[in-house]
Amino acid sequence: METIGNFLTQPNKDFPLDCDTLDMLQAGTALVAALGNIAGDKLILTGCELTNNDTQRAAGYVFVKTRDYPHGEVLRWEGGNISGGMYVKLEDVSVNAQGYEYPKAYTRRTLAAGVGSENFKWTDFKKPKTSAELEKLIADLSKQQSDAAANSVSEPLGIVKMWAGVKVPENYALCDGAMLKTSEYPELYKALGTAFNAGVNYNGTRYTTQSGFFRLPDLRGRFIVGYNDLDDEYKKYGNTGGEKKHALTINEMPSHTHPQNLWQEDSGKWKGGGNNSSPRSTSYHDRTVQFGNTNATGGGAQHENRPPYYTLAYIMKVR
Repeated sequence: METIGNFLTQPNKDFPLDCDTLDMLQAGTALVAALGNIAGDKLILTGCELTNNDTQRAAGYVFVKTRDYPHGEVLRWEGGNISGGMYVKLEDVSVNAQGYEYPKAYTRRTLAAGVGSENFKWTDFKKPKTSAELEKLIADLSKQQSDAAANSVSEPLGIVKMWAGVKVPENYALCDGAMLKTSEYPELYKALGTAFNAGVNYNGTRYTTQSGFFRLPDLRGRFIVGYNDLDDEYKKYGNTGGEKKHALTINEMPSHTHPQNLWQEDSGKWKGGGNNSSPRSTSYHDRTVQFGNTNATGGGAQHENRPPYYTLAYIMKVR
């Protein structure tokens, strides 16, 4: 229920100011003060700015729930030092009316620096956010929740994926051996550790990594082989091997032979007359003869050592 005073609408402007009127005004003030509950307790409404190297606060108004007003009231902060806290200060205000003195006509309630029967600490007070600030905060929180929900059903940190896009997506990084700061990627560091800190780059040069940093794997120009703890070459993350092209050595060639044709010249005497006569006697050498080397063949060039390939990017989830 709302009660509105029509004091100024009276024709003669002489509406009497009695106790009932004052009580109604006081009730209206309390109703307005109760609106502070919308934002909570211990709120800085206006003023109270920090001064003198944050050791004092300027005068202002706060909303606070007190023993006498458990639903909250608006109190004026007088200003002053904040290191010793503040208390509810009560002052009696006298009024002289028609020759009569009212020593406690009013009680002035303020907050003052120091200690009293009811005390508060400035560290508990805060400024309420405006509607615009709250809307932005809600929007930011909604986005964070959406991102968190998307991440919760997606890949864990450190997973490597193929990527065909021109730009690496948000929260991912190219697997190019980049050095990341441990303090900026603590969760990813928990997943990777220092496994790739001494790895090799795309051309075989070994990395060195600064203290406080860790590296992503450098998968540029690389095929991936599965981890195998039973094979020395495949049981450590970051191991590399293989060649793009290779020239065979003699030991790598299959065992083989090259055929040779040998013509031996004989001499002898032939029987006279007829065709296809056989010699009466022949002569030949009975020693081994060295014939030399066969003609060289082949160019000694390196051969292609890779399967058919198609280039895409390896990316890793880093956030």
